[in-house]
Amino acid sequence: MSSTRDGANPLRPYYRPPSIGRPQDTPAASSSVHGPRYGSAASYASSARDIFSDVDYSDYFSEASPSTIESVQNMLNDCLYKYFSILLSQPFDIAKTVLQVRSPGRSESVPNSMQIQSPSSSQRNAGFSDYQDLYGSDSDPDEPAYFTSPTISPHLYTTSRPRRRHSDRSLSPTSPKQTTPSHKLILKKNDSVLEVIGQEWTKEGAWGVWKGSNTTFVYSFLLKTLESWSSGLLSALINVPDPGTVAGLGAVSDLVDTSYPWSSFGVAVAAAVAASLVLAPLDLVRTRLILTPISEPRRSLSQNLRALPSYVCPAPLMVPTILHSLVDPAMSHCTPILLRSHLSIDPVLTPTTYSLCKFMSRTLELFLRLPLETVLRRCQMSVLASDAYTMEGQRKLLTTVEIGPYKGIVGTMWSIMREEGIPNLESLAEANTKSGSGRKKLGKKGQGVEGLWRGWRVGMWGLVGMWGAGALGGNGNSGGEF
Repeated sequence: MSSTRDGANPLRPYYRPPSIGRPQDTPAASSSVHGPRYGSAASYASSARDIFSDVDYSDYFSEASPSTIESVQNMLNDCLYKYFSILLSQPFDIAKTVLQVRSPGRSESVPNSMQIQSPSSSQRNAGFSDYQDLYGSDSDPDEPAYFTSPTISPHLYTTSRPRRRHSDRSLSPTSPKQTTPSHKLILKKNDSVLEVIGQEWTKEGAWGVWKGSNTTFVYSFLLKTLESWSSGLLSALINVPDPGTVAGLGAVSDLVDTSYPWSSFGVAVAAAVAASLVLAPLDLVRTRLILTPISEPRRSLSQNLRALPSYVCPAPLMVPTILHSLVDPAMSHCTPILLRSHLSIDPVLTPTTYSLCKFMSRTLELFLRLPLETVLRRCQMSVLASDAYTMEGQRKLLTTVEIGPYKGIVGTMWSIMREEGIPNLESLAEANTKSGSGRKKLGKKGQGVEGLWRGWRVGMWGLVGMWGAGALGGNGNSGGEF
């Protein structure tokens, strides 16, 4: 037994039994001082220390903890990736915002050639008006004047001839046209994103296509930071798992893995709403920089922030901001709970079905968010056009397009669908040549239901690209928007 105690057990070579009793190298004097009890405890602790000191734990860790320099480097890499992503998407974001706030009028939609009469019609109208002045409005212009006096007829015809020539000259196609301000965009279509980008490039160059990029980057960075901080604070106050910590564990660990998934869901939604309300003034400045021409002075972020009368979200903006900020976290956190808890669709067992369901969820989130985003942009421009938010030295807010009115959430949606613009702008030339139904079609107002979803093609292409990249990379669980 002593040999077994001294040597390693062949069945358990990693096990080293502790030595019981007084160690061999311990002098007897020490045992006399401390006693047998303390000597055995010290020997047991020494042997336990030897056991744990011989174990190598380096195999259990894939990599060492990052240093401070590596953490800063990773943060800078993430910031650069985010900034270049914003630079790629900013032209499309500008075009979408312009189409959302723009009120399409006939002066912008109808070409100039359609607003001026042809020479033949001008001559006919001028001749008919001269004849009405001479012979009365009840007479037929093609009928000769049988009851006029021959003594005054030459005089009347000689006076009517220069009047008709003068009217022809005033209504000729070479008459001066109504000039458009140089900073205004001349758009012929209501839903063309590429036309807006082309007009911005023509009018303002590269600065017009990428204006507001720095403010967009600062806003997105602060929004994620405040949202994470708010979710951590609220989860600590009500004692529920932090949604940000759960989401950071990986794509598989959703809120459904927590003890109280719906409580964590409420915390995530409340944190998103709180962050949006705090950063509402910064979003107001971002919208102003996008929709104002670059020729306007004081376009830096610091100058616009100092010009704000208050750093609190304005009262008219509260409800549209809350509704707009609810859509994204509600759909992104609620979808995994419903898929895994009620439909038994798991990202590990059924990855393809789970990825497809996430893509459909992001598509639904896009079409729910765009009408609320349109109302929010209209409300922001209404607030910026007020006297309190007008900069010093400006009588009126200069914008690149005519801004549509804000009439509340439901009122603005109804105004866009039924009261603004002309629905079929491509067929204006054909409709203008017709005499019956064409004029009735021109007089019909409203952009239709399509006016609430301006820019949906850009969002859909972004979703398809992100979903396709995730599917090809083997991670179809993540989704995003361009």
